[in-house]
Amino acid sequence: MAGEAARQPREQDVRVVATQIRRKPRPFLEVTRRCRYDFPQIILTAPLQRRGDRWDVFPTVFWLTCPLLHRAISRLEAEGAIREYEERIAADPEFAQRMEAAHRAAAAHRLSLVPEDWLRELEATRPREAQVLAETGVAGMRGRSGVKCLHAHFADFIGRGDNPVGADVEKRLLADGVPLDGNDECWKFCAPPESGGDASGQGRRTP
Repeated sequence: MAGEAARQPREQDVRVVATQIRRKPRPFLEVTRRCRYDFPQIILTAPLQRRGDRWDVFPTVFWLTCPLLHRAISRLEAEGAIREYEERIAADPEFAQRMEAAHRAAAAHRLSLVPEDWLRELEATRPREAQVLAETGVAGMRGRSGVKCLHAHFADFIGRGDNPVGADVEKRLLADGVPLDGNDECWKFCAPPESGGDASGQGRRTP
């Protein structure tokens, strides 16, 4: 299916993400959303990786890599949006319940990505790490009154859905006129270095 093929990470995607986040990314499972230029915006990473006897636990599975959206959400955080959402959770029981449900669903989705035999072995040998995977919420949060990172909530909303903070962040971005699929210049921050400085055709598609 075309949609499934679009999600499969390609070699080019790894190079693009490295350019976007300015470091080599950890291996990822799929590209959850692409921009108008076919560059990754949000990726899905495995919550558990094994290297011999070593287990690496990554409770945040959806990652926002798009520099344009990352900067826009950082501006919201700088303007005090995290505090606003935390105050809303404290004052609005219905919103708090929806967020609690989102945290539980995020944990369930995270567990669904872990092979059953790995999970059983982790529970037997590293119970604390297994508890992190099973019980923490969005972005590995243990408490439910905080928000921690709007980038993670937005990525969770786009990747998994049903995250009221992430959904509201999307509304605020749209209200601020942020083009969610990219603008005419943002590709410059995503084109890999091998484009030789002329990245105008690297992965570009007509808007």
